[in-house]
Amino acid sequence: MKRRSAGLQDPAYYAEVARYYDQEAAAFERHYDNNPILQRIRTDFRAITETYPFTSGLEIGCGPGIDLFYYASKYPQLLWRGIDVSPGMVDQAQAKLAALDAVDVRAATGTPEMLKTLFPGQRFDLVYCYFGALNTVTDLGAAAAALAEVLSPRGVMVLTFVNRWYLFDILWHFLRGRPRRALARVTQKWAGYAPERPLDSMCRSASEIKRLFAPHARLIKRRGYSIIYPAWYRHRFIPVQGRLGKMLWRLDGLLNHTPFWNLGEYTLYVFAAKQQQHR
Repeated sequence: MKRRSAGLQDPAYYAEVARYYDQEAAAFERHYDNNPILQRIRTDFRAITETYPFTSGLEIGCGPGIDLFYYASKYPQLLWRGIDVSPGMVDQAQAKLAALDAVDVRAATGTPEMLKTLFPGQRFDLVYCYFGALNTVTDLGAAAAALAEVLSPRGVMVLTFVNRWYLFDILWHFLRGRPRRALARVTQKWAGYAPERPLDSMCRSASEIKRLFAPHARLIKRRGYSIIYPAWYRHRFIPVQGRLGKMLWRLDGLLNHTPFWNLGEYTLYVFAAKQQQHR
């Protein structure tokens, strides 16, 4: 697979990502509704996010508006914005948000590099991105700078990434005789979750994320997901809502206190604005 070139903007690549998710838009929310692992992980993302104070929020990669609707309906007195590279996703989000006619909420089509143009003069106490939309930006360092520019001095960013070092997946594919797929994330030749519908994406390691965000924000929390707990695309293999699933979820929590915290499917990072004083 030919890798894209890094840069502040890559219109051809972003158009490819937009087409991909336009095709996903119709069934996207239905797949989420049928996936208890995604629901469990999303609930934890939200619980972590809501431990921080905020009076306004911006979602990066809002998709069909699942989380944007959740926050705007739960905190209707606040200002909410969202962006997504896919016009099809944004259309779905806007249709969902139309039910909240008394809330200052809207979604727009765009990328992180376009934030100052999309929302001129606006800054946000909360910037969040769930389930790895930032894995498909053309230049994560430039995206980090763009997010920091719209973050208020007291704000936080709650950002999740598809992890590069997913140990279970590496071992799984090696044991099944698939060395190329086993090493795809590590060698940055990952085509996404569906080999039959490849999308050139970039998995991220903890060291890389810390390095690229360090000039713009301060890391205050991190958590790994699906270290032992199943990845979302294996939800049919195990009754995750039963006793075993609950035990594996607790084991994930324990592993987050060890050096194995960053060997799961997803990682979550909370960054504070650099202007904030250390607590």
